Amino acid sequence: MARTRERRTEQPAEHQLVPYLKERIYVTFIGLAVLLALSGHGDTDPIAAVASLVIAAVGAGLAGLISEIVAHLAVKGSLPDAAEMRFLVRVSAGALATVILPVVILLVAVTGVIDVQLALTIAVWVMAITLGAIGYIAVFRADLAWWKKLAVFGGLLLFGLVVVGVQLLAHG
Repeated sequence: MARTRERRTEQPAEHQLVPYLKERIYVTFIGLAVLLALSGHGDTDPIAAVASLVIAAVGAGLAGLISEIVAHLAVKGSLPDAAEMRFLVRVSAGALATVILPVVILLVAVTGVIDVQLALTIAVWVMAITLGAIGYIAVFRADLAWWKKLAVFGGLLLFGLVVVGVQLLAHG
């Protein structure tokens, strides 16, 4: 009789969801800034756009992973154990999912089916809608009066625009 190994799918606890969401938001902001900067240059090569977005996302994910390891060292005086390290790697790698659809859109431009500027515009909107949806879900899940939810959501939108503006200034 063949022995099968059951694959356990660990569901993260509520407190573990915070790093997943935080990392995805961070990578989405970085990706949005990269896409906006690329779309502002006008004559962007689609392969270079894909490479820039992927490199930025991987770099942000690795920076997040390294910062978690260093913080663990500083606070606990030791490296994360194997289970903690797996969790940290999953969080960092999972954040890369936020750029999958924009990368696919840019790859369509590589094939010549759509213009690279149109692909960049669509990808920017995908990233912006992703951030808006995350903010909307977070705010409207909160136990606040409707007017407070509206105020917080408006504040998040405004703050998001400021962050994107600062990133655009930094990336030229």
